[in-house]
Amino acid sequence: MLIVAGTGYVDPDHRDALLASLAPSLRHTRTTPGCLDYVVAADPIEPDRVNIYERWESEAHLNTHLAGISQTAPPMPHVRSVEVVRYEISASGQLQG
Repeated sequence: MLIVAGTGYVDPDHRDALLASLAPSLRHTRTTPGCLDYVVAADPIEPDRVNIYERWESEAHLNTHLAGISQTAPPMPHVRSVEVVRYEISASGQLQG
């Protein structure tokens, strides 16, 4: 399993519009084979930050997704920076509280 997580920074006045513009691709990606979760959401504390979280069954599924979006990704002029990291997960389990 892979987790892709990161943050992006956008002009605060344009954050809601950016998230709304991403909604159709988020809905589509969630139906993609191998996608277990896919979220880009407004940070509740920092008005210019968005949080990115993806969970994929395999590297192959993620690579197929990435190949598809590189061809169709819309321009995002109000995004100032993005940092995304890929994590390879070898085991997982319920959080004990």
